[in-house]
Amino acid sequence: RLTSILVFAATGVLLAGCDGSRATNQALGDGWNAYGDARTVERTSVPVAVLADSEGAPVVVEGWVTEVCAVKGCWMRVQDDDGDVVLVRFKDYGFFVPRNARGRRTVIHGIPQVRTFSIAQRRHLLEDGNASAEEIARVDGPTTEVVFLADGAWVQGGGLEPPYARVVEEDCPLDEPAPEDDVDAG
Repeated sequence: RLTSILVFAATGVLLAGCDGSRATNQALGDGWNAYGDARTVERTSVPVAVLADSEGAPVVVEGWVTEVCAVKGCWMRVQDDDGDVVLVRFKDYGFFVPRNARGRRTVIHGIPQVRTFSIAQRRHLLEDGNASAEEIARVDGPTTEVVFLADGAWVQGGGLEPPYARVVEEDCPLDEPAPEDDVDAG
């Protein structure tokens, strides 16, 4: 499947040859919002199902935001047009997306990586996603999955709230390496 990073059926092609700033201005004018190092580059979108094959290489993924961290907007889940979902984190915890971006179309640029999440990290993700106490309690072991580390994101649509703004440097519990022998102590 061949799609350019910012090709939109309703608005036409945003890419304007080598003039990236003009394409960026066009995208912003067409109702797309830029976060992080959102760039207009010609690339083909990679389906989520094959992201592991591109581990460590810069790629583009496009799809729909299905979930956003309700606390800060420091991660989101994106579902591609094939129905596959990937967890998207933001490079160096350096930018966030609006917490009300769920249901919006998105185009993200970054690097897929395989990560192991501990029980505590999995529970943290569920808590940030407003999961029920029962769902959080069902987490009983670590998991390994492909995570997309985005350096830039475009999110379509108006009415988005401003993203969370850090006042001081913060660390994210998801950035800690998962212990090899993580067991549930609770």
